[in-house]
Amino acid sequence: MARHLYLRKANDDFVSHCKCDKADAWITSPGQMDCPWCGCGWLFICGRCSKAFTFAEAAAIDESWEDTGTRNVRSLYERDPEAGEIDEWVQFMKILLKGIRPGETYVYFDGYVVPATAAGVKIEGWHSRHELDFVPQVAAMTDPAISDRLLSARDYWQTNRIVRQDG
Repeated sequence: MARHLYLRKANDDFVSHCKCDKADAWITSPGQMDCPWCGCGWLFICGRCSKAFTFAEAAAIDESWEDTGTRNVRSLYERDPEAGEIDEWVQFMKILLKGIRPGETYVYFDGYVVPATAAGVKIEGWHSRHELDFVPQVAAMTDPAISDRLLSARDYWQTNRIVRQDG
């Protein structure tokens, strides 16, 4: 059986609407919309129940990338994958998860998978630019105001929004 490194729920810390056992709570592709403050820009989505959680850990999954993609597409869209859809999904996820390390814990933030142990977050995300000296989900564990002022704050996201010329 093929095996690859992937992310699954690490715990139920901070925000966790997913009640799946962590052994079954593998992530799916981000469903980030244009309202990242709702959680779609900073929470992982469970590929089994489609509910959100904050922290994921890298672990080996005993299936091929194609099987992972097929399972995710069927779960998310409740249909069989269309031609080429799995290849596209696999390519995207390999980019998103590039560099993850077994046993390490991660958060999702605006199009990036970020190590929970990172010193900060300096990225040009899908929605906004971020220059933070901390990982917001980790910092919010001890300072709940970070959730209100940053993660869930429409003003933060809109103030830092990237205006793209291509639409």
